Amino acid sequence: MKKHNGELEIDEDLEMDHRTWTVQRISWVVLLLIVIAALLGFTGRGGVKGINKTTKKTASQTMEVEYDRFLRDEVEGEMKISLQNLKTTSPSLFFSKEFYDKVRVEEIVPEPEHVEISQDGITYTFRATKPEFIILFYTKPLHIGSLQVVAKGPDNETVTISQFVYP
Repeated sequence: MKKHNGELEIDEDLEMDHRTWTVQRISWVVLLLIVIAALLGFTGRGGVKGINKTTKKTASQTMEVEYDRFLRDEVEGEMKISLQNLKTTSPSLFFSKEFYDKVRVEEIVPEPEHVEISQDGITYTFRATKPEFIILFYTKPLHIGSLQVVAKGPDNETVTISQFVYP
């Protein structure tokens, strides 16, 4: 302990002050990173509008899938599938086995006319009244980690959906 300039009898510990300042600066950086992660949508649903969403289309652009890139375990997510230029009134969507193994479907709007589960995956058949048709899947992931699902549209073209599920 030293006295300040030999004038006042104030105890000071410059080593302790230096450590405190270092801890404060590290804490500021960590808090800033948490805020940035929240804005980017890494902390669950939310963040800057649309930053967590991604869209993939088939080569012929007859099917477009919009989904969240990052999900939280047991938190509901939304997947929007748009079908264009339908040639049938009963379009089918096929999802690979990972879809029903790693995801729980809470609701499908509109409800499918028929659902068929096989060893390879699950097929949903719908009743379409127009050549453009939108389907919303409300899902909850069942496992933490990487999730890759293959979706096949009515034109038999596929889209791979890649998501990451946080705890």
